Amino acid sequence: MQIKIFDTNERPDIVLDLERLKTNCHGNLDVVAELLDHLLQKSAPRWIASLEEGVQSGDSEHLQGVCHAMKGAAATVFSWRISNLALEFEQLAHKGEVEILKQRIPDLQQAFAELAQWKTDNL
Repeated sequence: MQIKIFDTNERPDIVLDLERLKTNCHGNLDVVAELLDHLLQKSAPRWIASLEEGVQSGDSEHLQGVCHAMKGAAATVFSWRISNLALEFEQLAHKGEVEILKQRIPDLQQAFAELAQWKTDNL
């Protein structure tokens, strides 16, 4: 099996590329749902809490690490909107723009809400 490689900022206009995710899951929608459930129910709350902690402490290095992990995990399931936001957040943290990152956390929460709604509507 050959896994397709993706580019950074691929498809920022979509919440999730289901066809590519299904391909990587051998067409098994149960696996797709399981992956999305884990992302939404386990990872997202931890990432949001960790971002809020990093913002409170002003720890740019911590924020970069959280954003990098989130970016990769979201890209792995082809959730481009979240992956691209995480990339933006990672770049903000790298530049020390903690206050801007703090102001953008609701955008990330909205992207997770959109993914949850997409899952409800499509799976």
